[in-house]
Amino acid sequence: MKIGKTWGMAAILAAAVLAAGAADAQGIKIAVVDVNKILNESSVGKVAKKKIEARYEELKKKIDEKQEEAKKLKDEIDKQKILLGKEKLKEKEESLSAKVSELRKMTEEAEKEMQARQGEQTREVLKIIEATLDKMVAAEKIDLVLDRTQGGVVHFNPVMDITDRVLEQVNKEKAGG
Repeated sequence: MKIGKTWGMAAILAAAVLAAGAADAQGIKIAVVDVNKILNESSVGKVAKKKIEARYEELKKKIDEKQEEAKKLKDEIDKQKILLGKEKLKEKEESLSAKVSELRKMTEEAEKEMQARQGEQTREVLKIIEATLDKMVAAEKIDLVLDRTQGGVVHFNPVMDITDRVLEQVNKEKAGG
């Protein structure tokens, strides 16, 4: 899958260079951006990450509480196994089994929720980054922007890297608006 993306990116770059090459190979303006860096270091990215972490902590606390309840019940069963009658023991073991099932379900739902929230938050931040990048591309007449995080960029002149400028602009736009 990764190799396919790399070859695809190389093909796009080659096509862009060839298309521009006939007219004016020197006139093509290429930039490189590290979207992951902007996601992780921008103010909107950090806010999104804090929201995700806060929800994770809430869910973890609930799961930990349920886990503790199940552990206490198991310990109680282990201590009283000999003293409890068959019916009472069976009742407590069924209760423990139900708690374990509930815990498992709760954990699965929490994982799904966290994946969904992370995807949602990431998409929101990516929209902001993309809008900022579009403005910069239009203003600076950039013909092609490559994302370092996609694995297609093996080497580039650091002068082509606009990551810090995009990051700065994303932070300015979010602070001002």
